[in-house]
Amino acid sequence: MLLSRASQYTLQALIYLARQPPDRMVLVKRMADELGLPVFYLAKLIQPPTHAGWLTTARGRGGGVRLNRGAEAITLLDILHLTDGHRVTHECLLGFKTCEDETACVLHRQWQPIKQELAEGLGGYTLAALAGAALPPWLLGEMDHAM
Repeated sequence: MLLSRASQYTLQALIYLARQPPDRMVLVKRMADELGLPVFYLAKLIQPPTHAGWLTTARGRGGGVRLNRGAEAITLLDILHLTDGHRVTHECLLGFKTCEDETACVLHRQWQPIKQELAEGLGGYTLAALAGAALPPWLLGEMDHAM
């Protein structure tokens, strides 16, 4: 399963924000520059997590975006559901619009347990765990300058 570009960018932004000090506001432009993402697209992508209560945004001097407290408990599956709906757990592998137990495609019965296992696995990764997993290249660059 490949993640949509929207899911990838949203996930990168949330991990970036999870690695920031708790009350630090980050400009979307700075985040986009450091992640190598299109700024206007990123600005659009942070709207759903903001509406979900995961992020706080502020305009003007000292403004930007930051992760709300407690949002570290958000799972990878939560993020994918927010960005792609329930595509991960409900979409047909072959792309049929109606593929359920009653109207199953030829792969439905084999694919259904795999989708369930995948959803359970994705639900086991929190944003905090993803943020702590590995240092990204943009952070490594900052650390080199600090030394």
